Amino acid sequence: MKVKYLKLKNWLLVSLMSALGLSSCHCHKQLEKTEEPVAPEVKDRGEMKLMYGVPTMNFMIRGQVKDAQGKPVKDIRVNMLERGMEVKDGELQGDPERVKAWLERSAAITDKNGRFLIENSGTPQEQVRLMVRDVDGKENGLHKDRMVEMPVLPINVDRTNAGGWNQGTFSKDIEIKLEDK
Repeated sequence: MKVKYLKLKNWLLVSLMSALGLSSCHCHKQLEKTEEPVAPEVKDRGEMKLMYGVPTMNFMIRGQVKDAQGKPVKDIRVNMLERGMEVKDGELQGDPERVKAWLERSAAITDKNGRFLIENSGTPQEQVRLMVRDVDGKENGLHKDRMVEMPVLPINVDRTNAGGWNQGTFSKDIEIKLEDK
């Protein structure tokens, strides 16, 4: 009997929460009519619209990595750090398993001309941070790791495909010089 009571109670609770959660997305409040001039896109809108979501931005970063003498360097790993990621003493902080998986999943490796391309999507940021690491050993010389920070300026954001929660595409071409170890 107790089990049936608990199942009924849980079913009612879930049903109530679902009904409240879905109905909270819809606003029944009518906008007040005023005599003041209203922008054309707002005029004749009888109901306020609410949306759930998270703003996103696409990132496309092209670049070339060169050594101190200006020669292209191949097999350099370039990672774009996501918002909230911290680097301390040249190491990405956080759970080691998650950090390792992220580094492998999001890595761009330079080709024989030192070129790389990063295409990513995430939350809009004020600046893009790249972690540049020499991971091939002595093969192409030894280079110091480097952090590169680029501000996200409106001039670098293409908003032609922006809409809804998508803020557009940040696009930048850069050249990164590494110091020898």
